[in-house]
Amino acid sequence: MLRLEVIDYIDQSNQSLVARVPEAGTAAIQYGAQLIVQQSQEAIFFRDGRAMDSFGPGRVTLTTANIPVIGRILTAPFEKSPFQACVYFIGKQTFIDQRWGTRNPITLRDPQFGIVRMRGYGKFAYRVADGALLLNTIVGTQGKFTTDEILNYLRDVIVAGLTDLLATSGIGLLDMPARMDDLSNAARVKLGDQFSKYGLELTEFFISNISPPEEVQKAIDARSSMAVLGDMRSYTMYATGNAIQAAGNAGGVGSPLGFGLGMMLPQILQQQQAMPIPVSLAPVAGVGIAPPVGNAPSVANAASATNAPPFLDFSSAKPASSGDLTTMIERLAKQFCWTLEETEKDCYSAIVSLASARRQKVYFELDRKDHDGNRVIGIWSACGTINPSAAMTVLRNNDSVVHGAFAIRRLPDGEVLVLRANLMADLTDAGEIAKIVSAIAWQADQVEQQLSGSADQF
Repeated sequence: MLRLEVIDYIDQSNQSLVARVPEAGTAAIQYGAQLIVQQSQEAIFFRDGRAMDSFGPGRVTLTTANIPVIGRILTAPFEKSPFQACVYFIGKQTFIDQRWGTRNPITLRDPQFGIVRMRGYGKFAYRVADGALLLNTIVGTQGKFTTDEILNYLRDVIVAGLTDLLATSGIGLLDMPARMDDLSNAARVKLGDQFSKYGLELTEFFISNISPPEEVQKAIDARSSMAVLGDMRSYTMYATGNAIQAAGNAGGVGSPLGFGLGMMLPQILQQQQAMPIPVSLAPVAGVGIAPPVGNAPSVANAASATNAPPFLDFSSAKPASSGDLTTMIERLAKQFCWTLEETEKDCYSAIVSLASARRQKVYFELDRKDHDGNRVIGIWSACGTINPSAAMTVLRNNDSVVHGAFAIRRLPDGEVLVLRANLMADLTDAGEIAKIVSAIAWQADQVEQQLSGSADQF
């Protein structure tokens, strides 16, 4: 029979939440055994499978006064004494430097970027507040229970509570760095209730970082590149520049996209900066014009002298047919990842993704003509329902629109406010359409948010 004269436990790893002596099970503890409890420990004495008493720091002599019928253990006529006992030592120190992090991104609704996914990580510290509750709810009959064995479960508790906190806080992604301490304190209070269910106390909680995915980071970089974040004109200029660059890179100089690239830059600079730019200096696809150098002969003389074909080539500038326009829009949709759908003959809709993680549906009408019979491309997007008496507000805001104008359009669900632009089919190109679509989609979405809140209906 195992006899323990001195019962104590020293934790060399400083990671033991609970340790039992003896670790393998129970033993017949002898009368007068000395129980030594360290300053950072609590000891709970078990006999016959029940917690009989708990002891704080110090030395305790186990006698019949605090261990009932202990004297019968020595005289019991059994091969193994039926009066088995054990002592559980509870570590009461604070367990620091515990790390938490999100295994998978957390999906949240951000007031500025819409629905985004974010990752986070940090540290926390905790201690055992109620040893008996911890034993009964988690440890059970294990001989030793360490911080590593409970860490994964506590991480899941933290991520679940933090997700709920971030979703209800209303704090935007751009404001989180300045509110990190407030979020950490609020999380500690919220998660403290979950920890207390298992006899634990969450003493410290830190959020080291909360970061968005790569696409949202790019959107933040794009906004930081502009002097005025909320200026519609600045944003449209920035988006248009990106569209022109992508169109030029994709189509080459000899394609409709490249043609639009050359013709668009002077127009944008003239409209936004009110500075006249000689359009003749812009490169035009298919036209090989070079300025005279030195005493080089004139262009006409050079052509007649070499009997070469005329250098003026306007084959790429001929009026586009309906089929050409459809092909152009399909190419743009593929280039800019629009979700294109044919709604009826010569009419299309495209879902345009915005930098704010929102989307806007833009419509194309290729079958329209003006009063003189010239073909017109109609590009429009719905903004939402407005008060019928707000006609003057609509007219006043037309003065601030970058491209297009506000109008009222009857849809199956009723009349709605739309932002519309009309282009002469024979005078437009792919670059111009890309610029107009970018401006229409972004401005219409801004108006929609003001009319319907954060809903993304159109």
